[in-house]
Amino acid sequence: PNGEAITVKFAEATRNYSRLRIATMPNKPITVSINKYTPAGSSDMKWDQNYALTSDEKGNAYLYGTFGQYCDFEVKYEGAPLASHTFYQAAENAKSYVLDATVISANSAEEIKSAIEQEVANSKTAIRLNLASDAGANEFKTIREAFKNVKDATIDLTLIGCKEIPADGLKELNALKSIFLPDVTKIGMNALFRCVYLEEICAPNVSTIDERAFAGFIMLEKVTLGELTDVRGEANSGGGIFDDDNWTPYIDLYLPKNQEVMKGEFDENSNQYIWKPTGEKYFASPDYDNGIFLGYQFNSVKSWE
Repeated sequence: PNGEAITVKFAEATRNYSRLRIATMPNKPITVSINKYTPAGSSDMKWDQNYALTSDEKGNAYLYGTFGQYCDFEVKYEGAPLASHTFYQAAENAKSYVLDATVISANSAEEIKSAIEQEVANSKTAIRLNLASDAGANEFKTIREAFKNVKDATIDLTLIGCKEIPADGLKELNALKSIFLPDVTKIGMNALFRCVYLEEICAPNVSTIDERAFAGFIMLEKVTLGELTDVRGEANSGGGIFDDDNWTPYIDLYLPKNQEVMKGEFDENSNQYIWKPTGEKYFASPDYDNGIFLGYQFNSVKSWE
């Protein structure tokens, strides 16, 4: 004003917070669980907070603030873990940090084979693949073959992007210790049959499961499923989705809060036993009180929402 200049000097300016760049998949929603973190512009340290972020077109998402000593955090996509880290020393102000939460994109069978072999050669046990949404029998056959000679019970596998695990898709895959299927809506017949060392299955968006999809397990402890609307196979008949050897009483089952009670009956048209929702809320039913679902007894049934 009045012809006078205003001079702003930034030479000695410093940020009193840090930046964390999370490198992941482009244009995807992720969640970050974090503690001992003070957001930029705040003086209130947060404990056990969850932040919903969306990566940009280059696959970057950001957190700005103060990361205290022993601040730890985990990055997930639809419940599937992508990366975690602990600051054993407090982060430095005005410094940028990068967390690698990238996922390997592999569409063709050859790309899938090469990606898995490279990860195994690098001694990776947490393997995350981004597959085509319509990945089918050929791609899953390649996955089985690529893991065939990998040590039993060593691989935590995350498959992102694909919508279906086809019949026999990952059967008898002894290398698997856990599997995360964040985008899968259908799991086919025998899809994970006799993956005997699996301890955890997470498929939070699945709605359709075919016969014997989860049969043949002896180590399974935790199963997370989506809101089921179509399940095939009668419990304790040799054709249910779980084993009939009394393993389910050792499994903790997690269902969405909107899951309905499922009623099963034989359908002559499809020649299958089919479970369909009844309209009754499962978590307000006697079956929930007794830990029963789809005719099976579980160690516990809990809501994951």
